[in-house]
Amino acid sequence: MRTLVTLVKREIVDHLAYFVGAIVLSGLLTFGVVSVVLAMGSGDMELVGIGGSIPVAIIVTVGVSALGVAQMYTDRTRKVSAFLVALPTTRRQIFIARVLAGLVAILIFIIPLGVAGAILIDMHTDEVPLFAGVLGDIMRSLFLTCFACYCVGLYAGWHRRSLAPTLGVLPVALLIPLLVIIKGLGPDVTLILLVFIVACLTATWTRFSSSSL
Repeated sequence: MRTLVTLVKREIVDHLAYFVGAIVLSGLLTFGVVSVVLAMGSGDMELVGIGGSIPVAIIVTVGVSALGVAQMYTDRTRKVSAFLVALPTTRRQIFIARVLAGLVAILIFIIPLGVAGAILIDMHTDEVPLFAGVLGDIMRSLFLTCFACYCVGLYAGWHRRSLAPTLGVLPVALLIPLLVIIKGLGPDVTLILLVFIVACLTATWTRFSSSSL
C-alpha cells in the first residue's frame, strides 16, 4: 500500500501542471456555474452559459486526454517504468498508481462543482431550476465522460511511439461528450461509458504489461 501511495505521489509531481490546471479550471467553472444559475431567468446569462459550455467541454476533454497521453508517453521516452521495475515495484502497481492519479485529477475538477450544485439546491430550492436527482445524473455523467477521455489518452499515449500520431486521439475523445449530449444522462449512456472505460483500460494494460520497457 505504501508503495502504491508513493507511486501516485510521483505521478502527481511529474505531471503537476495538469493538477494545477484542474484546480484553476474547476474554480473558474464553479464560479461561472454559480453566477449563471443564480441569474437564471436573464436571457443574456442563459446564452452566456450555453455558449460557454462548448469551449469548456473542449478544454476539459483535451485536458484529461492529454494527461493520459503525457503519463504514458513520458514513461516510454524517459524509461520511467523500466527504472521503477528495477526497484521493488511491479508493472501492476505502476499501472494502478497511474490510473489512480488520473482519478485524483478528475475528482479535483468535479468535486467543487458538485458541492456548489448541492449548496445551491439546498439554499435556493425554489429559485434554482435543478433537482437533486438531476444533479446526481449530471455529476455521474461528467465523471464518466472525463474518465473515458482520460482512458483514451492512456491507451493512445502507450500505443504510439511518437507524439504527433498520438494527438490524433483528440478527435476521438471529443466524440465522447458529444455522445452524452446526444443520448442524454440516462442509464444507457452510463452503461456505454462504463463498457468503453473497461475496454480502454483492459487494452492499455494488455499492451503495457506485455511490451518491453
